[in-house]
Amino acid sequence: MKGWKFGMILVEVVEETGEEICELVELYAIDKEDEYAMYCKARIMCPGDLELAYQDIKKDGVNRWFYENGTFKFEMDDDLGERSWDWEPNEA
Repeated sequence: MKGWKFGMILVEVVEETGEEICELVELYAIDKEDEYAMYCKARIMCPGDLELAYQDIKKDGVNRWFYENGTFKFEMDDDLGERSWDWEPNEA
């Protein structure tokens, strides 16, 4: 297993419509035995990155683990003019 890959993670399900909102991320494994348990916003720097993201997501589908095991909190970042999000694991 390589140390990282692109992923599409489920971050929200719109209650009224059931629409699933996903984010493109980079998933990271902390060590060789670990599953991909960390993520950051994806950085697509060239067409090759876009192709790699497509291949990883095509192979893996939508990652639901973070959604099912934690809570996403969304905030508007006025400095960046975009929505930022954070994930907190559920308490055991």
